[in-house]
Amino acid sequence: MRPLLLVALNLSTLEILIIFIAAFSFIALFAISSAKGGYKDLIETTLKNDQTRRLAKKK
Repeated sequence: MRPLLLVALNLSTLEILIIFIAAFSFIALFAISSAKGGYKDLIETTLKNDQTRRLAKKK
């Protein structure tokens, strides 16, 4: 069975390799950042800023 997506896009072998490297790098970096818990700081900061804006609107 021929991969339809690769045929339809007419990608060269180099372009396919670049796509796989980019996808693997993204997944690896996402896993590392999730393991370190960096997303927790982002969520806390977002909630804190949201609360600050809501309190400012009430005044």
